[in-house]
Amino acid sequence: MNFDLRPLLHPSYWLSLEPPAVYSGSGRAFALVFVGMIVASIVIRRFHVSRAKDRPQAEVFRRVASMLAWMGVVGGVLFFFSYEQIRMMGARFWYLVWLLGIAAWTATIVRYAKRDVPNARKRDEDRRARDKYLPNRK
Repeated sequence: MNFDLRPLLHPSYWLSLEPPAVYSGSGRAFALVFVGMIVASIVIRRFHVSRAKDRPQAEVFRRVASMLAWMGVVGGVLFFFSYEQIRMMGARFWYLVWLLGIAAWTATIVRYAKRDVPNARKRDEDRRARDKYLPNRK
């Protein structure tokens, strides 16, 4: 089996307006990835958000599920355009834009999880410590 990756390194391959052929096994793999992203989003939203140990962790799960759902739908639309051989909308460079979108969205989720979640947990701890001395509503 001869699998040549050299065309992937040329800008003309990515900037061509011709949509890639998605009729073979690679097309099925793309479709499975996009559908898998949507299914993973549903599973995360259904099972992990409700079982999160606190609100900040649930928010991280919500953000991941949202990213997977939207990027799965956008990827499915790109796949549809490629499958139908629509010249401009099915071009390969849209897949690069899609990957850049995933990378940027993932970076914002990681930044939230690393920077904001510990601050939110500390704030919740401080609030709970302060509220235990305040009278409760009856």
